[in-house]
Amino acid sequence: MKWIDYREKLGIGFEDEEKFGMLKNKVLNYIEILTSYDDYSDSEYCDFCYDIGCRILDYGMRLNLLEIFEKVENSTELISIYIAFYNNYSNRCFEINRKKKFSRTDIFNFIVGALKSLNIAFNIVKDDDGAFIFPKGAEELDEALVSAPLQWLMNYPKAHNAFIKALKDYSNYNGQNASDIADKFRKALEAFFQEFFGGSKSLENYLPEYGNYLKENLVPKEISNNFQKILESYTNFNNNYAKHHDKTTQKVLEYILYETGNIIRLIITLKNN
Repeated sequence: MKWIDYREKLGIGFEDEEKFGMLKNKVLNYIEILTSYDDYSDSEYCDFCYDIGCRILDYGMRLNLLEIFEKVENSTELISIYIAFYNNYSNRCFEINRKKKFSRTDIFNFIVGALKSLNIAFNIVKDDDGAFIFPKGAEELDEALVSAPLQWLMNYPKAHNAFIKALKDYSNYNGQNASDIADKFRKALEAFFQEFFGGSKSLENYLPEYGNYLKENLVPKEISNNFQKILESYTNFNNNYAKHHDKTTQKVLEYILYETGNIIRLIITLKNN
């Protein structure tokens, strides 16, 4: 059990401000270690500062980076700046005390581990373009319906790319783009059906294949009928609210996210079994 979990079991919880302070100290310590020994190049530093809209100061680069992180006042800003630092860092290894090498992957894994250890509710996902963050829901749902489908979809590249794009847009929700985000999840599921079942039909036209696949895998009729109705409701919602009309709200986006992952998980689980 993590220390923070143990304290909460004892009834000694943490306020968000306290968690932010702990996260900030972790990041500052880590950045100081990295920049003390690494030859973080001028071009990388300029790219990072440009990315976060920060002026490049006159004194040493190591002090510059620490000052940037020191000025941060909340967890969301801290994580986003750290991700910008990661995204602008070249993919190479560097040495600390000539004994242990740290790679760009280590920089990514550090922040993921730090958030997990403090139970801070953000997910971080990376792809070929870099990393991005989005709000975390229930841990069990995120693991089963986001992380696992992302891994399984590596065998379905078109769907994997579409799901990543949907998650990126989900991370950038601004109050005006809910319908577009919901439609991106629909497109991801549609791409998966096209790669899994074959063809290039629209999502709703795969209902017969979906139903037959459930029956072929001995899913009881009562349950398979219910699964088909869920997919039908999913497509109807997107056609009526997301695809053609700007009526979707943030309240339903998390459900659309998880339902997309749930249908993908069901199909691949049946295949694997």
